[in-house]
Amino acid sequence: MLIRPSCKKDVKAISHVYLQTWQDTYLGLVPFGYLYTMSFNRLENDFISNLKSNDIINYVAEDDSKVIGFISGGHARQNDGIYNGEIYALYVLKYHQRQGVGGQLVSALAKGLNGIGIYSMLVWVLENNPYRKFYEKINGIYLQTKQMPFAGEVLDIAAYGWVDTGLIHC
Repeated sequence: MLIRPSCKKDVKAISHVYLQTWQDTYLGLVPFGYLYTMSFNRLENDFISNLKSNDIINYVAEDDSKVIGFISGGHARQNDGIYNGEIYALYVLKYHQRQGVGGQLVSALAKGLNGIGIYSMLVWVLENNPYRKFYEKINGIYLQTKQMPFAGEVLDIAAYGWVDTGLIHC
């Protein structure tokens, strides 16, 4: 397996991973209408914008030259003075989960953030996400739960954080 910075040629594969993992993971957790109307083309455009941004760091995980997961992050979207970085998205295809891919992606992002002077980070996940324990496994500390409007509903989201990304153990 290879972890590397993502590039424009990865956009279709990243969009596929995103769409597939949302459909596999969030069915029953987010409104069905939202999942049903997710647009591959819109996702591609969003990821192209991400790649063009100097503020977003992106990595992909490849297995046999196929993208099986990705991570993106950067400066925390809500500065609380403690957690300066944030994981915006982390998705790994279902059949490649629980094999260390997610941990390697998180480690790569942490190193990328360290390279721009960010040494702490957090992530927001759906409270009912069956994979949220992953963040505890890699030494993320549960911080809080809050409510977020999403697709006409209100969902509970939980934050996990690392005051020192050197504490991440995968």
